[in-house]
Amino acid sequence: MSKVMAAWMMGMAIGLSASLAAAGLYSLEVSPLTVELQIEPGRTYSNIVSVRNMGDAPERIHAYCQDWTLKPDGVVVFVAGGKLPGSASSWVQLVPAEFELKPGETRRVRYTIRVPADASGERRAAVIFEAAARLVSTPGAPSRLVPRIGTILYVDAGPRQPGRARVVRLDVGRAGGMLAVQNSGSAHLRFTGQLEVRDAHGALVRRCNLNPFVVLPAPFNRHNARLGPEILEGLPRGRYQVTAILDYGGDALLGARVETELGPEPPVEIASDK
Repeated sequence: MSKVMAAWMMGMAIGLSASLAAAGLYSLEVSPLTVELQIEPGRTYSNIVSVRNMGDAPERIHAYCQDWTLKPDGVVVFVAGGKLPGSASSWVQLVPAEFELKPGETRRVRYTIRVPADASGERRAAVIFEAAARLVSTPGAPSRLVPRIGTILYVDAGPRQPGRARVVRLDVGRAGGMLAVQNSGSAHLRFTGQLEVRDAHGALVRRCNLNPFVVLPAPFNRHNARLGPEILEGLPRGRYQVTAILDYGGDALLGARVETELGPEPPVEIASDK
């Protein structure tokens, strides 16, 4: 997994902003960040997640499972276990579920996944490690924050089916645009890719890398990637062809193309001291 994707998964798993970590409001590290498994229906699988206290005070940890999904804009949503389609939370048992972590101590928590005999397709869960609440000074009144960090689980019940995806929208203009991708398969897909911009003569004038993203299977199977103005920024007026080239690990790359007409650059307003 790339460093970019690993960092994205870490941010998704913990549900906390980097500013909280910088402020010293939590000091836990977890490994691994994400686990992808293929388990035959009716079988059981066990392994370890390690949790380390990097702070200078003891932490009382509560371990449990939650469901999670992604909104089309990529924002992660956590809900109680067993509430979302594709949930694997009820399949997972954690031992121990409550424990103390001294400063510098690492605890190995065993997770056991029992896949029902009639299960099929991909299921997902998040193993969450929750520390005690903190009171944080905020304007007006103190706020109560509950630090959490965790590991994302993907469980394929049976053989993984080939991935299928399509681009359902590609709009690009001088102000930016939108790339919308739909996952038509039964398991999550990870996308990397780029945009190529060619002029009216077919000459390549710009290439821009896209931020990696994940698209879950239905019913959460669409991702809307906003494209910034830098795609066409600074190019002279004229007609351009923009091609999206995406790799999701399938047998072939996924692509889409759109043409756009650029008028003159808008005038730049210069502040006056009059």
